[in-house]
Amino acid sequence: MYNMRYHLASLIAVFLALTIGLILGGLISERAPETVHETLLENIERDIAQTREANTQLREANVIAFDFADMLLDDFLADRLEGETVLVLGSGNSGADLATEAITAAGAQTIHAVPEFDEEAQSWTIVSEQNLDVVEFSGIVNTFVPTGEGGEYLSDYMVYLRSVQEYYDVSLIFATIDDESNDLIVFAQEEGFSGTNQLGNRYGTYALVVLLGSDTTGKFGSGDTADGLYPPVPLTWMDEDAEEIEEAEQSSPDQ
Repeated sequence: MYNMRYHLASLIAVFLALTIGLILGGLISERAPETVHETLLENIERDIAQTREANTQLREANVIAFDFADMLLDDFLADRLEGETVLVLGSGNSGADLATEAITAAGAQTIHAVPEFDEEAQSWTIVSEQNLDVVEFSGIVNTFVPTGEGGEYLSDYMVYLRSVQEYYDVSLIFATIDDESNDLIVFAQEEGFSGTNQLGNRYGTYALVVLLGSDTTGKFGSGDTADGLYPPVPLTWMDEDAEEIEEAEQSSPDQ
């Protein structure tokens, strides 16, 4: 009898403990998720507010940096190609317009021409409203994309460009809008031509003018095969600037 009472008391104690545990657990489970959610929500809202503030500061800093870069770029490239005439090869796409804008901003004149393939003669030709034989070019910029029906680049166009370059005896630069999907600049570099695939932004403008105005070579812009985002300042330009500064200092009335 004593053992039975003890056994029953033990069972009652166990069930009581379980009941109390379930009650307390229920109370905790009802409150804990709500507290955790509130804490997580507060942390998320704080992180979002900090991110927005950081983005606003970064955006304001970028605006200042871009304006400053544009000002320096305009001053640095002004008249770098003054007195020169550049032949721009391109079809009706925006590439030719962007190249013309960059070149004229540097002080050069441009003449636009469109490469066409003569099916009967099976050869390339350049169509222009002006007589190109009487123009003395100082450089050629190609924005034309020579693709066949299958989307492959036409190597015979590169051969034709080489003959055009030798005829005018000038540098020939490829310039395209960011072309990561079909990297024409890489193909052109393999054929021995320099260029940039950043046409339309400050990097491409700088690279195009430097490539036209100096003996700098290479592929500049985006992509793993690029020599860099933009070419270094030509030493000849730096020497010219140094001479101008020295002459200005010597002619200054304070000297």
